[in-house]
Parts: sequence; structure tokens; C-alpha cells
Amino acid sequence: MAVQDGRLIGIAHFLFHRSTTRPTDVCYMQDLFTAEEARGRGVGRQLILAVCDAARTAGSSRVYWQTKATNAPGRALYDKVAEHQGFIVYTREL
Repeated sequence: MAVQDGRLIGIAHFLFHRSTTRPTDVCYMQDLFTAEEARGRGVGRQLILAVCDAARTAGSSRVYWQTKATNAPGRALYDKVAEHQGFIVYTREL
């Protein structure tokens, strides 16, 4: 989490899991949130880098996440810190 002046301004949730394509675990960043007043100040980037550091320390070989195609501000950041590999996600609620 990111805290400034005792206030929570950002949070990232992540988990580790096995992969069918790699011999080591991978890290899925399930959620990334930055408070509106803190956006554009590098908080999201620092949270992503912190998740990457935690994953590296845990022996993971990759960090990945999803976002909506319409999330232009998020995607502008993500394009700077990661590679979009063209996958489209399908879900089916049960």
C-alpha cells in the first residue's frame, strides 16, 4: 500500500500461482488503485514496481494483470512499465 501523511493513497493486491507455461510460479496483480487526488504522481508506478520486487523475491518469473480496453490513463502507465501481449480475456459468471 502507498501512504502519504498517514493517509492511504494507493493499494495493490497480488497473488502467486502456478503456471502451465513456466516451471516457476507467476504473480497476478489482481487490483491496483490510486486515490484520485494522488493520480499522475507516480504512485501507481511505485506500487507496480513494489509488486514486481515482491514477486522477484518470491522467485516468480512474471507479473501480469488485466485492465479494460477503455482504461486510457491506466494503459498509458502500463505501456511504460510492461508489455501488452495482445490477449483478450473471456469470463463466464457461474
